[in-house]
Amino acid sequence: MTEEVNFSKIAFANDFMFCSVLEDAELCREFLERVLDIEIAELRYSEKQKTIKNRMRSKGIRLDVYARDVKGNVYDIEMQTSTASDLGLRSRYYHSEMDSYQLREGIKYSELKKSFVIFVCLSDLFQMGRSVYTFRQTCQEQKDLVLDDRQYTLFLNASGAKDGLPEGLVKLLEYIQTGNATDGFTEKLADRVEVLRYDDDWRENYMTLEMKMDEKRQEGRLEGLQEGLLKGRAETLVSQICKKLAKGNTAEEIAEILEEEPDEIKKICEAADKYAPEYDKNAILRELGVL
Repeated sequence: MTEEVNFSKIAFANDFMFCSVLEDAELCREFLERVLDIEIAELRYSEKQKTIKNRMRSKGIRLDVYARDVKGNVYDIEMQTSTASDLGLRSRYYHSEMDSYQLREGIKYSELKKSFVIFVCLSDLFQMGRSVYTFRQTCQEQKDLVLDDRQYTLFLNASGAKDGLPEGLVKLLEYIQTGNATDGFTEKLADRVEVLRYDDDWRENYMTLEMKMDEKRQEGRLEGLQEGLLKGRAETLVSQICKKLAKGNTAEEIAEILEEEPDEIKKICEAADKYAPEYDKNAILRELGVL
């Protein structure tokens, strides 16, 4: 990255911060209760950057925050800081993959629980001024007839009108939009944001993600270590991998963290292992044929 990151300015609405905060199951539970206006007895777990992949297909999905409650209901929460026109289609795909994931765990069709896909947006996708848009499938000939498929898709618009909304949801939306905590729950979110801002591991992971996004914008996706990869890009990737190896991460874990092709990461890890524990970067790059 060419610019130094001011971590004190990273807000809850930042995608990576949002996911990290809601990885806390209790905070995620309270967040969902306010958004959905329901009571959730307990979340079994809340997981950030959850990868769900159907074994019958190569393409999978990476969910920002994936949670499941004690009743088996599942929740996907996605932070959207930019306008995207394909969110409706993405919600369709997310629901299908989440259902497939449950079915692979041995659940019958009749046992499928409620499935929620929630997009948290900073702008109004539908340009109708609302703060909450909830979608379910309805009969076109009988509008009040709702298909009982147990799927719910919600779009939150932090900048929308707050009239008629529960006070707790209003406070949450205002916090997402402004970063100003005005009640007990949003203060807990703000406290967690403050802790993460100064956590060394979180900072390193954030920098890794920012580096990848910057590289994608400037160089495109990695297509091979020895083709289309500038020397500087190779040096940065090797440096990141060596840090992860020194901490005891496996090649599979590193590929997941860096969101790179497992075969490419494995190739670099095998070269790096020859120079452990010092991990001479130049020697590794020569081993890979970059230098």
